[in-house]
Amino acid sequence: MPYRRSLSRFSKKSWEDFNHEVYRAQNAHLMDGIVAGCALVAYADGWVTEEEHVRMLGRIRGFEPIAAFGLDDVAATFASMTAQFASDQSAGEQAALEAVARLKGAGRHPELLVEACCAIAAADGGFDAEERLAAIRICEVLGLDPAKFGLAEAG
Repeated sequence: MPYRRSLSRFSKKSWEDFNHEVYRAQNAHLMDGIVAGCALVAYADGWVTEEEHVRMLGRIRGFEPIAAFGLDDVAATFASMTAQFASDQSAGEQAALEAVARLKGAGRHPELLVEACCAIAAADGGFDAEERLAAIRICEVLGLDPAKFGLAEAG
């Protein structure tokens, strides 16, 4: 699993540093970007069942660093974002990409977004090809090298 390889680069201290960095950021654009990125990954195969929706929301809420934003706010943002996907896949995707793009050039925030989306997506033990491609697309929008996150071979 590509993200599992990139997770192995985190020592316990660097994972704690990642958690603290997200917590310190407490930036609405970062929360929106993370949630939008997760929605993009969730809808990567074109649809999400109610069970998948509940499972993804559970993974987002269970992701320790995102607790800094307030779980109710995170859940409301996820519900809003996924409602857009459910009513119009294309419009939902566009809205999610716009939320992600707001972080381009924002210091370390784009990397935090990609790392968080990958961690949440891989939380169920899988990171399939469509999810990986969605994460690569997020990297492209942010101007980041997917290889840095174990998503693509350096080329």
